[in-house]
Amino acid sequence: MSVFSEKDFDAKNYSSNRPSYPDDFYRVLDEYHEGPRNRLIDVGCGPGVATFQLADKLRPFTQIVGTDISNTMVEKARSHKEKNPVKYEAVTFEVSSADDFSFLKGPGIKCDMVTAVQCVHWLDFEIFQESVAAVLREGGTFVIWGYADPIFPEYPKLDSLLNDFTYGPDDLGPYWESGRQYLRNLLRDLHLKDDLFTDFKEACFDIDYIRSNQTDPLLIKRTITLAQFQDYLKTWSAFHSWRKKHPRERDITEGFVNRVLQLYPHLTNQSKLQVVWKSFYKMCKKL
Repeated sequence: MSVFSEKDFDAKNYSSNRPSYPDDFYRVLDEYHEGPRNRLIDVGCGPGVATFQLADKLRPFTQIVGTDISNTMVEKARSHKEKNPVKYEAVTFEVSSADDFSFLKGPGIKCDMVTAVQCVHWLDFEIFQESVAAVLREGGTFVIWGYADPIFPEYPKLDSLLNDFTYGPDDLGPYWESGRQYLRNLLRDLHLKDDLFTDFKEACFDIDYIRSNQTDPLLIKRTITLAQFQDYLKTWSAFHSWRKKHPRERDITEGFVNRVLQLYPHLTNQSKLQVVWKSFYKMCKKL
């Protein structure tokens, strides 16, 4: 996650243009969790998108702590809390790596839930699971979810165009950090340890599922303009790395937009598009 922790990463654009998660997902998570609701830790929280949604959508936890290795992201999350101090009184943020829970003061402190949203593909998954298991109480909930590679149900030709832009050698392909391949495959290659956890519940919503189940309430979707989608592309770590290497070149996302307009000449920057992200979740409980 080194790119996201850089001081010049645009946390404001990230917060404004990343998709949010559907209410029905939080309903599933709320029903899955059993037992006390004293402490929830949201690791890799970024600017707090999911952290605040956890506070809004789940039955209350006494304490919710969002952690991220990026001071830039944590400051953005804290600034959002400052705008709603009463509503988010139970929410705090710490600068910390995902597998470091030393900010929890006192011996033997345990958590009731640990969440990891859109970050696990950057981590050493074996070490991370062991760290989570050490801090979770027996029966506590561990949940991972995220998304990748959006598609355009109304404009299917854009899917391959976006794939080429995302992974092509002449576009953003060379600029992804190690770990992107896990996210691209919706974390199917990363397995929860059955000697640490039990009661597994998993789902993947890939392109075939999306095209045949577009009304599924668990899908991550937005209707946005082409210009807003371009802003979303600029939240990618690969774009940030590309821009640092090519500071004087024309914005590479403009090239993608121009290809879209050539393929569908009736579209404009203000045309609205339905965008659906491939996504996944993994839930389990501590043995």
